[in-house]
Amino acid sequence: MVKSSPTFEFHGAGTLPPPGPIGRLSRLIFGAGALYWAVQLFRFGEMDALTNAWVIGLTAFAVHLVPYTLNIGFGLRLGFWPRVVALGLILAAAVVGWRSSGEWINPQLWATVYWTNLYVYLHLGGSFLLAALFGTAGCEMRAIPILIGRITRREIRDHECPGPIGAIDRWERALKSDG
Repeated sequence: MVKSSPTFEFHGAGTLPPPGPIGRLSRLIFGAGALYWAVQLFRFGEMDALTNAWVIGLTAFAVHLVPYTLNIGFGLRLGFWPRVVALGLILAAAVVGWRSSGEWINPQLWATVYWTNLYVYLHLGGSFLLAALFGTAGCEMRAIPILIGRITRREIRDHECPGPIGAIDRWERALKSDG
């Protein structure tokens, strides 16, 4: 039998331990960083930013994160397809802009990169801040559904964090058990 991808391994509500102070602080720091980047996009505000190393690097990271925001954040099972679609949209925008203007760096490409970054980093930043505020167990991507579940009084599944937050939480729990 094939083991499920960690992206699709949800746990029953309340089965994961909540983060401690270090985990909550790291969620706050990561959330502030993600939201800071989203605000910086407004500062760039033009297609010349497409030659900026930060824009290129954080766009590549945003494309990498798209499946997590959808699969974990919304409990979907889309696999890696959101990444393929995001990358396809960026490449299509570059080609459409090139065909219309003769330039690879064009307004269509900037708009696609801008909105991809804005969606991913606002979703990520907001989720991190909610997870820090409410002490959401596991992955920060579950913070919005868990908040909605609290409001509607429904139990929402938990999810282990596949990123650095999971490692920080495990480290913090090990510190408590050793001390």
